[in-house]
Amino acid sequence: MDWSLFLTNLWDLLVLWSFTLAFALPLKKRDSRWKSRAALWAGAGSVLFLILVLLLGPGALWVRPPLFFALSAVLFRLCADLTAKSVLYCAVWATVLSDLVFKYDALLRHFLSGRPLLLLSVCTVLLVGLVAGVGLTIARWMPDKGTYHTGPRQLTFALVLWTISLGANLFWAVWAPPSDQITSWALLLLIKFYCATVLYLQHGLFQKSAIRQELAMMNTLWMQHKAQYDLSKETIALINRKCHDMKHQIRALEAVCAGGAREQYLKEVEQSVRIYDVLAKTGNEVLDTVLTEKSLFCEASGIQANCVADGHLLDFMDPVDLYTIFGNALDNAIESVSAIEDRTRRIIDVQVYSEKQMLVIQIINPIARELTFDAEDLPVSTKEANGYHGFGLRSIRHTAEKYGGFMTVKAEDGAFYLRLLLPRSPRRAPGA
Repeated sequence: MDWSLFLTNLWDLLVLWSFTLAFALPLKKRDSRWKSRAALWAGAGSVLFLILVLLLGPGALWVRPPLFFALSAVLFRLCADLTAKSVLYCAVWATVLSDLVFKYDALLRHFLSGRPLLLLSVCTVLLVGLVAGVGLTIARWMPDKGTYHTGPRQLTFALVLWTISLGANLFWAVWAPPSDQITSWALLLLIKFYCATVLYLQHGLFQKSAIRQELAMMNTLWMQHKAQYDLSKETIALINRKCHDMKHQIRALEAVCAGGAREQYLKEVEQSVRIYDVLAKTGNEVLDTVLTEKSLFCEASGIQANCVADGHLLDFMDPVDLYTIFGNALDNAIESVSAIEDRTRRIIDVQVYSEKQMLVIQIINPIARELTFDAEDLPVSTKEANGYHGFGLRSIRHTAEKYGGFMTVKAEDGAFYLRLLLPRSPRRAPGA
């Protein structure tokens, strides 16, 4: 047995596991048992790899890269709550950086071959420094709330870079330049470094593209909410005027035409139109508009909508932002309670009040089923996928953050709670 080759492979495994864990630690975990699974796979995978290397001998050089990639990918799959594409993407990162360290270690072994203690010390410092640097920077910066949203193009580009890095290894092995030729080592290390750099730049470009797309979608929704608010305001004002006139006309008929039957008939007519005259009066025109609009639908659908709100607390907010928050929140609540068969449980509570120096907006409604939450801690929508899929609560959160506040959601005791906390003296985003 070639013990030097065995120790080299053992060291390379340590490098691989170090970078894999550096990228895995900031991610959202599958469950609480991820540590035991990671330790078990690291041990079992290492044993299988070393046995295979011993069996293949020199031929192991050609199977090392895909084996390392598979070992890293399985660890990500066991530990992190990632899609298959994101698992492969993270494995590319771990193996590309590991391969860069492998080549530095090989160079150090050549120049410090007669000084094993110094070699071990330098390699250890290099590994700890790089893993710590990566773990505290890009491994924490790149995930979005503990996960990756890797698409086909991003994964394909990453795999191409991984293939280029692998091709450089194969070319080096076939070319077999003199081991003391510094320019050859420098060229190989430069290729590895460029692969890692381009991989990071590629992630930044795709991340910016995703942000631009989300911003465009938010702007589209904002314009739609603005148009919907203007239309709702005009419609409710028209209904109010017509119903107000009708009430006076009915009262005039009551004064002119006596008779029990006619009086009863007129009262029934007045009662039937009274629903349209019960406008919300919170002290904020925008909130009154959206509450009245949604209350009309609730009344027609057998949903009880309760509101305790001090609308004056919302005067600092842009009308469309206010409509975005309550329009989306009430639409979600109405959709949720409409699925409840027991009509006595179809209740929506809207609360707006101040608590210390914070403005609190809270909407509560019962739910008919258990909710599952995604990586952004938002409930997974049951609607069919479309261009606006999942943007309701995200629009609310974006609007809350615009005013320096934040949004929380939770499902507890058979009810869904949407809660926004905003500062009473809000911090407006530049250009908001």
